[in-house]
Amino acid sequence: MAQPSKEYIFKTLTTMRHSTAEEYDLFTTGNNNTEYWTYTDLYNIFLHPMFDPDNMFEHAYQAFDTTPAKKQKIAPYEFFKNHVTVYQRKYTIHSPHPPYNQISKTGPDIKLSRYACYCIFRNKPNLIFTRTYFMMPNADFKTIYDTSYRFARIYQRQKLRESERNLQGVLKTLGANYALFHNETTKCFYDERDPGLVRDAYNLGYNKPLADNMGAISMYYRRHAIDNAIHKFDFAHARDLRSFAQILFRELTIARQKMISEYKITPEKDIHKTSIQQIESEYKTMEREFIKTYATQNLNAR
Repeated sequence: MAQPSKEYIFKTLTTMRHSTAEEYDLFTTGNNNTEYWTYTDLYNIFLHPMFDPDNMFEHAYQAFDTTPAKKQKIAPYEFFKNHVTVYQRKYTIHSPHPPYNQISKTGPDIKLSRYACYCIFRNKPNLIFTRTYFMMPNADFKTIYDTSYRFARIYQRQKLRESERNLQGVLKTLGANYALFHNETTKCFYDERDPGLVRDAYNLGYNKPLADNMGAISMYYRRHAIDNAIHKFDFAHARDLRSFAQILFRELTIARQKMISEYKITPEKDIHKTSIQQIESEYKTMEREFIKTYATQNLNAR
């Protein structure tokens, strides 16, 4: 099933946001104003298998990071219960089983704090926008979108490194000059523009790989071109450098065309002056500050 759009995710998560303060009345007062989302509401956005309404507690528990419990000097499971609370309510969900009809029922659901929601999405690189949403309380859509795109570069750079290592292994087997070959494939991806010209256009210097300044979109397409070429070469009749070069150059050309068609941007325009090392530092700082603030919240406090 297709992933929901970022606009839909933003609007729906904002609409579905609750607060423990909503539960106070004349007889139960308090000053706790912890935000939470319900498991079934999140399920209705992302559906099965990302969320599993038949095993919601187990899913939340397995995704939860109890590391901050030590600093708070409480048991890990007590820390978990501060952020994940089971309660009874009436709700409507799409059935996870064919024919996927809507089901209305009264039964157990789970309240998930902002920190708990972050934990569920923290190891889902394809949902970095949603993770960033929870890490940036009260930010508007554009701010979250732009920030999450910068953060998406972290995962894509990691995956591109893996693809490039595999490429280097193939080229070593074929006795190729890796530096020269890499330069030529980069020119192909940039429509025959020399990588040096791209560097100069953005004042990037020459001390780090150009990939450290590529955007997430262009890194995604470049690594898939490399992966596809290696896979196709495994089944190629001719097993020499020329054959592999032809396959890879064709895949890079296709990747460039798809990128332009789907995102209306060329690889040479998807270059960022902020290096991947700076983005990683920015992410770690934001994550650290987020955990410091929101891991201490308690859905059960009054």
